[in-house]
Amino acid sequence: MGEQLAVWYKDQGEYLLGALFGLVTLDLFMFIAHCITERTTDGYGLTTFIISLSFFMVAYFERMYSNQEAH
Repeated sequence: MGEQLAVWYKDQGEYLLGALFGLVTLDLFMFIAHCITERTTDGYGLTTFIISLSFFMVAYFERMYSNQEAH
């Protein structure tokens, strides 16, 4: 199972990275929209933004490292 997941991630990891980028972008957009409509940052939790940003950064750096190692 783990070997199959590793092969899938090497072949199609761009999809996961793109999905995480989309999630971070959506969270950021929702925060900006909240700030514009409410004119304050109160009442909006940035927890999902922080979690999705950390997942994105880990996946991005892992992808950069694996590409660098392959070349």
